[in-house]
Amino acid sequence: MCRHTGKFPFCGILFCLLLSSCARSPETPVQIPGENYPPAAAPLAILQPGEHPLWFQLTEEGPVLLESIEDACYSAALIPWPLAPHIRFILAQKEELLMAVNRDGFICFSPWREKQGGDIAAGTGLYRIPGGDLWQQYTAGAFILLNEKPAALLYRDDRFLDSDAPPPSPRLWTFDLHSSGPKPLPMPSLDVFSPEDGWDVDTLRRGGDGHWYFRTVRKNVTRPEILMFRSSKLTEAGEQVSLGAFRNAALPEPLAAAPSPLRELLAAAFAGIGSETATVVSPEFQSARSFTKSHENTAATTGITGFYSGRPEEGFFLAILPNGAGMYTETGTAPSVRPVSLPPLPEGFVYTGIGVCTDTVFASWEEQEGYSIGAAGFMAIRLSAVLK
Repeated sequence: MCRHTGKFPFCGILFCLLLSSCARSPETPVQIPGENYPPAAAPLAILQPGEHPLWFQLTEEGPVLLESIEDACYSAALIPWPLAPHIRFILAQKEELLMAVNRDGFICFSPWREKQGGDIAAGTGLYRIPGGDLWQQYTAGAFILLNEKPAALLYRDDRFLDSDAPPPSPRLWTFDLHSSGPKPLPMPSLDVFSPEDGWDVDTLRRGGDGHWYFRTVRKNVTRPEILMFRSSKLTEAGEQVSLGAFRNAALPEPLAAAPSPLRELLAAAFAGIGSETATVVSPEFQSARSFTKSHENTAATTGITGFYSGRPEEGFFLAILPNGAGMYTETGTAPSVRPVSLPPLPEGFVYTGIGVCTDTVFASWEEQEGYSIGAAGFMAIRLSAVLK
């Protein structure tokens, strides 16, 4: 049965976090950060997960380490998803894994190395880039890479709660590990619809044709307006499109559109897991992309989430279902296929996304009930520990 016990936030030099980790296993999954970081780029923690998972829950103060996933049960009220803190999107950029956290900001996992005497200590740096008061008022609507910069879109969502807040200004935000917080990102195709004039941009996605599609809305006028556009480059003005074209841009791409060798790895995953759709994060992609093997190109409502390393040689594809079952496939003349099993979740909890940084698997999780989310966070575990 789920239960709720105390949990503690990151504080000071992570002394509490270090003690709790050592108490759980003889491994040292979390280390105090080294002193070779400038203050703005200092990680919250250095993670060195082993065979036992590290469970982190999102709070107003940032991620907190739990003794076990059962500690998250009943620890947060169930509220509509646009209002709830949760990992909304995941991206991969080179060796780093990036997350946009709804109502909070960004999380970044980056390879970490430090010379200690004659040895090199290695792990994964956990960075949190909070968005402050502005992010707490709005919903994250998109997360993409533009000119090698991560960009998150904020918008005002009033489906479940009436809000008199104006559209967010600025609406597009980026970050890097040399800054203490998110930074506004100008974008001409979106900025022509000024928030000061009541315009909000609530959708931004990449279509299967390679164009960027976005929707603008204005509600504070006598006759509300909804306009949809597409642009080959968001630095250029968009052209208006029909509702049908806009909806089609949200459909998963056919399997044939996936780059090789991901196409072959996806086919193996579909056959092994029994799903027909997959949402894939990869350093090769500017945003998460969805693919389907179905001849009927319908919207993907369920399916697998996966991470593709993007390396033509010695690459891999890791795919999971919401319950954590999945498979791991490597490239090669005779691709090897291995079953995957992430640590079990309590009833009512699901895995929502996955990525890999260094030798560590990071999987986002949520407590879900209908359109509502309760507790949410991420799990970290060594990749070899989930392979059967």
